[in-house]
Amino acid sequence: MSLDSNKLKAELGPIADKLRASPLLLVFVIAFSIVIFLAPAKVGLTIWGISKLALGGYVGYWVDRLSFRAESRPHRLDGIARGAAEKRRAWIVGAALIGASLLP
Repeated sequence: MSLDSNKLKAELGPIADKLRASPLLLVFVIAFSIVIFLAPAKVGLTIWGISKLALGGYVGYWVDRLSFRAESRPHRLDGIARGAAEKRRAWIVGAALIGASLLP
């Protein structure tokens, strides 16, 4: 019995799409469990750091969406223009993440 990824995606539908980053989530859960076990006093600090990064990513995404017209969003473009728009968004979100990580 072989697993066909297209067949699996068709069967699972939107659930498979939501689980794309599951290995990263698993790494986080393992690392956070280690922090809870070794240094329970750092749990609040860890949650604060994660929330700052989540806020930075969210703000960066919306800064890009609000700063550029709907026609220049990456999913609506093709070729070199799409690549440029994806890089633009990555730079904006990355800058927002760095800015958020510098918050006290």
